Amino acid sequence: MRARSAISTLDTANGAIILVFGLFLFSIQDIIIKHFSDHYSVLQIVFVRGLIALGLLLMMIKYTHENISLISRRPVLMVARGLLGFSSYTTYYLAVAAMPLAEVVSITFTMPLFVTAMSALILREKVGVRRWSAVAVGFIGVLIILSPSGEFNPLAVVFAFAAALTYASQTILTRFLGSHDHPMTIAFNAILVFTIASGALSLLLVSGVISVSSNHPSLAFFGRDWSMPTDIDFMLMLVIGAIAAVGFYCLSKAYCSSEASAIAPFEFTYIVWAVVFGYLFWNEVPGVTTIFGIFVLISSSLYIWYRERQKERSETALLPVQAAELPQQEQY
Repeated sequence: MRARSAISTLDTANGAIILVFGLFLFSIQDIIIKHFSDHYSVLQIVFVRGLIALGLLLMMIKYTHENISLISRRPVLMVARGLLGFSSYTTYYLAVAAMPLAEVVSITFTMPLFVTAMSALILREKVGVRRWSAVAVGFIGVLIILSPSGEFNPLAVVFAFAAALTYASQTILTRFLGSHDHPMTIAFNAILVFTIASGALSLLLVSGVISVSSNHPSLAFFGRDWSMPTDIDFMLMLVIGAIAAVGFYCLSKAYCSSEASAIAPFEFTYIVWAVVFGYLFWNEVPGVTTIFGIFVLISSSLYIWYRERQKERSETALLPVQAAELPQQEQY
């Protein structure tokens, strides 16, 4: 893993731009999948999307003219990351099926807070008292969103929090795997695990090994039988397959090239798109309490980012002084 001092401001800026672009693509995917939630199984969507994305990624790898191995140097961690990603993706869309998009995204946005905490506890990145305080304030923002004026659907809220926690865990693994594998390798293996896991679960449902009640919108989305898509819906599945191929690469590239706690706050742009698209497509207007909670969440995450930039500038300023203090033979 690269040392923290080796991650430049340019790396962080590029990582943030790539992350924001990838999140914009996934926000478009949200629109399509929420539309599908009344007609198809989430497992069918993940499986078909995975097959399409795998083919597109193989084409991308071929035309990059790089010698990229699709076999991870850390296969166990790669599979664990894929399963965490599959869990995050599935639970997120199960929540979307039962709650307004902005509500779900706001709850899931606790992910940057989890990433900051895990960066300190697992990656041993230094997180000070002020950033820990910002994490606490962020969780208060979530409690505001879940106040009685919000659309509180207990099971959907559990799914949204599960999505946030598993996505944060996946992000931490991405940061570690980035020092061993190419971002394209990470993206390819993630989608491969998604496809295999969704296919295996579908077979278990069809065979009756597992059974899911369809009384709740989220559970109905999970347990619904597969059906042949219409021509238009099949084209939309091609679109989300392309989004998955490009989007997963963007997220892998962003978190491999930048420190996790530095760029994770830029995930808040996802909330903006959720609010805009929720209003445009479903006439979902967040309540005053929800908007205030979102403001608290974004503010806490931006403060974490601000403190990270201050710390980075201070350490960069100290580097020439530290180099000058080294014995002459140690400077080379």
